[in-house]
Amino acid sequence: MNTQSAAWLKKKKQKNKIKACLIMLISIVGVALGLYWQSLLLLLLFYIAHELFWSDHIFYNPKSDYLYSFPNAICTKVKLEDGTLCLVKGDELVKCDTAVLVISIKSEVFLGAVFDPYVEISDGKHIAKQYFERGLKGKRYINISDCLEKLNDGETVSVKFKYCQAQLSSDIVVYGFCNDDFVNKKTLIIAPHADDAELAAFGLYSQVKDVAIVTLTAGEVEAESFSHVYADAKKASLLKGRLRAFDSIAVPQWGGVKPKNIIHLGYFCLRLKEMFDDLSKTTISLTAGVDSTKVFREFNSFSLPSDKNNHASGENLISDLKFLIEKYQPEVIIMPHTQLDPHEDHIYTSRFVELAIKGSSFKGVKYILGYANHFHYTDMHPFGPPHSIASLPPNVDMMQSLDGLYSFSLSEDVQKNKIYALEMMHDLKRPVKLKKSIRSLVQKVIGRSYSRYGYDAYFSKNIKNNELFYLKRLRDEY
Repeated sequence: MNTQSAAWLKKKKQKNKIKACLIMLISIVGVALGLYWQSLLLLLLFYIAHELFWSDHIFYNPKSDYLYSFPNAICTKVKLEDGTLCLVKGDELVKCDTAVLVISIKSEVFLGAVFDPYVEISDGKHIAKQYFERGLKGKRYINISDCLEKLNDGETVSVKFKYCQAQLSSDIVVYGFCNDDFVNKKTLIIAPHADDAELAAFGLYSQVKDVAIVTLTAGEVEAESFSHVYADAKKASLLKGRLRAFDSIAVPQWGGVKPKNIIHLGYFCLRLKEMFDDLSKTTISLTAGVDSTKVFREFNSFSLPSDKNNHASGENLISDLKFLIEKYQPEVIIMPHTQLDPHEDHIYTSRFVELAIKGSSFKGVKYILGYANHFHYTDMHPFGPPHSIASLPPNVDMMQSLDGLYSFSLSEDVQKNKIYALEMMHDLKRPVKLKKSIRSLVQKVIGRSYSRYGYDAYFSKNIKNNELFYLKRLRDEY
């Protein structure tokens, strides 16, 4: 997060502290004057107001433009009049499978701060909704990929704004992206932890004809929810890591991946940076107290190069990745996007993969499809309830140039299968804290969207009509 966003966040926190201190002062005065039930009511009203206006985990100014450039996209002008969208030229996007409408949007003063602003897109047969952050004002990207066929046929598409309004200008454009048929290309998915492949790409990998999935780390940290099984923290951590290792092998089979194409590497959570900084160093698990990957590889169906010594080192990880790239020979690698996903393990997963691609004898990798399961600026994105549209994430500090976008539409059945892929993941079954339960209830009472599936917020955020990937074409650098 840069200086501008940090300054905005600091100002937001200061305002919230002033409001909290003011309400507490009024309550104390009320109690001192004997106004007990009035003070209790005031605190309740303050809590509800907090949930309405001040509790969003938005760590950037929502009145900012999203900063993206698409140097290789097809750019064409469109008309948006009286809630109908049509192309100015009818043949520009014929070969495109993905498209985004670029438009400035402003939320309504009151309703757009209380309720989730969204745009409703209809082609006459299907209605889809894309949601935005409350209080927004600025350039946004509306995913209209599912309406491309109708637009290319010269017909119009209905676009209606709710709790927000479009700030129309003469330069409304659509960026179109003409992608290869990734469903029929050999694909290797790299997941830093069990569940990352499912969160980002379950819909896609369940349709790809030839796909393999590699999970790097056991995800053994934060094992408090297993303390009722083992009071010893190290044993609880080992149990969690083994369960997540098993999840990473078993759950992809729910999506049709062959067992021989699934492998778990068993390296340690939150240790990839240390391994990258000193490739020869053997690292130790932060919580399980082991330095060997063997304990987390028991469910693999074949051996890896580093099984000879099982040291958790950067050299071994690169060796394993090179071996797997040469074994599966993918044209497409799906992995975390190095700029848009800030989780430390995700960043260094991508860096290790880049080193492995360079060092591999197989030179047929043509594309990287990046994903972002975490975000710099908010933990609420993708915005909106389940079965809405997944959109570009907030990027407000520095222009992000992308070779392209790939929006992969999911049928209702695939979305429902994805729900249970996540449901089988042990790390997404942790008990919900009382504070979150109360907040969810308040959100429901005031009519906001809330998760209808599972315990974790990922069930709401990642069960979408589509999965969105950030394309990079590999050129001479690899």
